[in-house]
Amino acid sequence: MYFLHLLLPPSLSLSLPLFLSLSSPYQNSRTMVFPKEEKLVHSIRLSSVGPGRVTGTDVVHIPSSLDLAMKLHYLRGVYYFSAQATQGLTIKGIKESTFTWLNDYYMTCGRFRRSPDTGRPYMKCNDCGVRFIEGKCDKTIEEWLEMLSEDCELRNLLVSDHVIGPELSFSPPLLIQITQFKCGGFSLSLNWAHILGDVFAVVDFINKWGQMLAGLQKDHPEPPKSNTVILETPMKADREPISVRRVGPVGDHWIYCPGRKKGTFTFHLTSSQLTHLRSKFFGHMKSGRVPPYESLCTILWQCIANVKEEEPKVVTICKNDPSKRAIGVLSNSQKISVVRTDSSIKGSDPCEILGLLVDQAMEETAQIEEAVERDNGVSDFIIYGANLTFLDIGEANLYELELNGLKPIFADYAIGGVGEEGVVLVHPGPKGAKLSGDGGRVVTVILPENLLPALKGELKKNDLLLDENIFS
Repeated sequence: MYFLHLLLPPSLSLSLPLFLSLSSPYQNSRTMVFPKEEKLVHSIRLSSVGPGRVTGTDVVHIPSSLDLAMKLHYLRGVYYFSAQATQGLTIKGIKESTFTWLNDYYMTCGRFRRSPDTGRPYMKCNDCGVRFIEGKCDKTIEEWLEMLSEDCELRNLLVSDHVIGPELSFSPPLLIQITQFKCGGFSLSLNWAHILGDVFAVVDFINKWGQMLAGLQKDHPEPPKSNTVILETPMKADREPISVRRVGPVGDHWIYCPGRKKGTFTFHLTSSQLTHLRSKFFGHMKSGRVPPYESLCTILWQCIANVKEEEPKVVTICKNDPSKRAIGVLSNSQKISVVRTDSSIKGSDPCEILGLLVDQAMEETAQIEEAVERDNGVSDFIIYGANLTFLDIGEANLYELELNGLKPIFADYAIGGVGEEGVVLVHPGPKGAKLSGDGGRVVTVILPENLLPALKGELKKNDLLLDENIFS
């Protein structure tokens, strides 16, 4: 059975769109009933939650150039919590906690518009709310994760695949889903429009909710002191960026549809596996540097090259840039670089590939910003999958989100809107959990579906993939 209802604080009832019920929380509301479907995840209920206070009149947020470059991408994270972690938590209580949390992050409750003069997208901070999805599953979390190892598509039942558009004014940039499992635990997922901020921003955002739920929140982010954001003029670029690809135009339906269907799988690398991998490079690098992340990317790049008809000779590297990130402020503050070679990756010495990644990466953030501004922010681009892309989120605080003092059993992110060349995400692994043991790293690969069986074979040859370490 499906239900649609609205849940917002009484203070916001008059600011709602006319097609929604104006009822206050927990009173009777209009309910839309859909035909019943037999699913692994069932009893779906849809509602909206928003900030506990009115944001203001005519408050807008102007996305930066890099925000707009990410417009067609979406971050989709899933966190699994045990029954002990969720003990005493109710859906009603969780929704109530969001009222205060969203006061500080009211942009996530707005809706996009376009400037009537230029067509450039901007956010109208009108408190329309975050979409909240509830569901139930008759499996335990342990059973579910075992099923994921056989069918990675099941993950899509726990996180929405919503995209913005084609009606911008009706499309929420954030959807949150809680799915309750038979064992008493639940999954918490987010479908986050990348235009709001990168993965480090969304992780900080959800961690702040956990702190607020526990009564520990400090240092509330300051709301804007005016209704405009002054954009810095991008630096003059000396060349065209090769880390992005122009697509579309897509109009107001912010989705990129590549030709081939994408497949996803996730696997865990233990600390001992990572140490063994790095040991292959010790004593062979001229600089003496063997950074863990680049070492892993070296082997993954070569494995992917071995299964593609046309080997990728250009890769994009995305990393956090702490120097550009302000605490509590949502932003796309990644450092985006490219590495290119004219040599064959398949036949190259891995030490030579590592040398390229360490010493030859060219940052292109300024070039991307200029490319966006050249068309006043109205053109459409993709970054993830324009080239084979490696996204380093190993230092993101995925396991700082705690419920009742307990960390998630497992957490990971995937990306929507990935181009043909694919993307590899490297996450932190949970320490002390039976699924991941010693932390290490969790790797999610998104590539054309037909390439995945051969890639798994290559990973096994290189001692990166063990059957017991595959999550999906």
